[in-house]
Amino acid sequence: MNILKPQDILKQTAHRNFPLPDSDWVVYSEWKNVLMLHWKVDASVIKHLLPPNLSVDTFEGGAWVTMCVASVENFRNKFLNLIKQGFKFKQVLMQTYVISNGKPGLFVFNQELEKSFSKNLYQRLFKLKQGETDFQREDEGDIHKFFASNESTGFKLGLHYNYGDPIEPTPLELWLANRFKYFYEKDNQLFEYAVHHAEWLFRDVKIEKFKTKFNFGGLSIDQQPDFIHFSRGIQKLFWPKTLIK
Repeated sequence: MNILKPQDILKQTAHRNFPLPDSDWVVYSEWKNVLMLHWKVDASVIKHLLPPNLSVDTFEGGAWVTMCVASVENFRNKFLNLIKQGFKFKQVLMQTYVISNGKPGLFVFNQELEKSFSKNLYQRLFKLKQGETDFQREDEGDIHKFFASNESTGFKLGLHYNYGDPIEPTPLELWLANRFKYFYEKDNQLFEYAVHHAEWLFRDVKIEKFKTKFNFGGLSIDQQPDFIHFSRGIQKLFWPKTLIK
């Protein structure tokens, strides 16, 4: 993963489908070993998960949900200079693809965070719905093993995978990856974060073993994903949250 300075990340905008915000970003983070597992689902299922202000976005007639597995490092506020190295934690996001005021984005409807001190700051800043989850990661040669479980919610994920050479992204991959607005709901209020990152660099990836259990709002996932992609990492810049309703 090639680490860029924030000012250099901001210069890479050709992959965006609308301009950068006029204000300054406030939060920086590095997402490493990002594995995204995607399922194509009926749009009516997704509609029931969304607040009224958001519309389902589709690709070739299908809605999608994604389980995003990542190690977040150097998570820090731009103005808190005392925290030089930032915080780090593992997470699994459950997200779906939406339209708001004609612009594509991501609606995060569940988040699993590892039990750690670092995640407390993240909770206060982003206040996403989440569990408190046990994580385990092992690397044995080319095989990477990842396990996560939350007894209180029943969430489980176990997988073995390996990745290879860089690949050219498919049209579906670009549609899934290039999202520069994040939405989440808290206490019946909808919040928006503007976000920016450089272009994703994807690698070939194969799942050797996979098992999951996830239930949320009528959405149940326990089958193999329909599509997967992997990146060694990406840097993300976040702007202050905005209340939508």
